[in-house]
Amino acid sequence: MEGPLTPEKRMPLNYETAKAVVDEAHRAWSAGDIDAVLRTYADDIWFQRNAEQASAPPLVIHGKSEMETFLRGIASKVSGMAVLESFQFHSGIGRSRVSYFLTDRETGQTLSATYRQIIMFRGLQISRMEQFHDAARLSAFFRLIEVPVFYRESAPSKAEAEES
Repeated sequence: MEGPLTPEKRMPLNYETAKAVVDEAHRAWSAGDIDAVLRTYADDIWFQRNAEQASAPPLVIHGKSEMETFLRGIASKVSGMAVLESFQFHSGIGRSRVSYFLTDRETGQTLSATYRQIIMFRGLQISRMEQFHDAARLSAFFRLIEVPVFYRESAPSKAEAEES
């Protein structure tokens, strides 16, 4: 016997299912539903976003707990929307182009831009994601609306987040 019929066995990962997972992550972010975003991620999600300067290290987040802290910190400061403009899926790797905007909840300042993603999956969850933004523009927006530095440069530990 092969064991229980898991979602991965019922629905194989292909273009349609991979795109559906990525679409759901962006739909949930746009709705402000961080719990739903997190359900699209594996427990050991690895996330990387490019830095504002080529000489600086990228933002790297390991694990769903760190990702939750990061996302809730951003969502407490801004509302936003993200929409897939294009999606490709080859050899188990997704590549997308995303249009997004962020609006500061306090000042109404808005950033609209695009970014690229490289996405890897485990079963029907995102296990690795790399994002490539116009990092200088994103960082300037975060400085303008006074997002704490650890959301721009590295994910805080839970202790650091609780101290701020």
